[in-house]
Amino acid sequence: MLKVLLVDDEAPILNNLNRVLPWQEMGMEVVGMARSGMDALRIAEEEQPDLVLSDIRMPVMDGLTFVGKLREMGLDSEVLLLTGYQEFDYAREAIRLGVKEYICKPIHYEELGNKVREIGASIRSKQFKNKLYNSIPLFQEIPEADNGKKTPDQLMNLAAQYISEHLHSDIGIEEVANKIGISGSYFCLLFKNRFAMTFVEYVTQQRIEAAKFMLTNSDKSITVIGSGVGYQERRYFTKVFQKQTGMSPKEYRDRCRAEVL
Repeated sequence: MLKVLLVDDEAPILNNLNRVLPWQEMGMEVVGMARSGMDALRIAEEEQPDLVLSDIRMPVMDGLTFVGKLREMGLDSEVLLLTGYQEFDYAREAIRLGVKEYICKPIHYEELGNKVREIGASIRSKQFKNKLYNSIPLFQEIPEADNGKKTPDQLMNLAAQYISEHLHSDIGIEEVANKIGISGSYFCLLFKNRFAMTFVEYVTQQRIEAAKFMLTNSDKSITVIGSGVGYQERRYFTKVFQKQTGMSPKEYRDRCRAEVL
């Protein structure tokens, strides 16, 4: 069973999240419910959840601050944000923290259930790959002595963070490898083992996820959003977005807004 933590300061929403979704049927168990970021951190430390559903707007400690603290604790739980925010900066910060999924309030529970199932499948796939990866010895070592203190997972976490912070620029393998202090060939080996895709595929995926978040949660123009995730030409951005999602950025934004109404 995958472990799930629910976080929302509104008791009715928290109870609905716990009751409405068929957690057992999805192979998941709700191990904790919290109405504040502080309570959520305490539960997360004890339970080590695989998935966290959290509201983004909460008093004292908002959802993004909570996720940031979660990462500082070393937890890489997948996070699904419940959001009504319309700010570009919130989208960027969420992406930097590794939040790839979000649901706009008011919650459409069928859509939420579908996303939770997708995330669950992704978590299980990652767990399987990590188990397989850890069972196969690597006969290459990190070339620089000080990097001997970092595990492959730590190196790839640094790479993922650097990529998320530079989606707007033209980044390449050598640039990221140099940034974390390893060779390009070793970087490619670790990257493929960790993410099960090529560097270009991963960067494209992250850019499109960022664009989807911004299209849903901001009123920025499509051209500005495209530029913000590294596509300076709107036509090329539209082409890549359509290939990844099956619809144009405008169609995606219109559909998301229609679902909220």
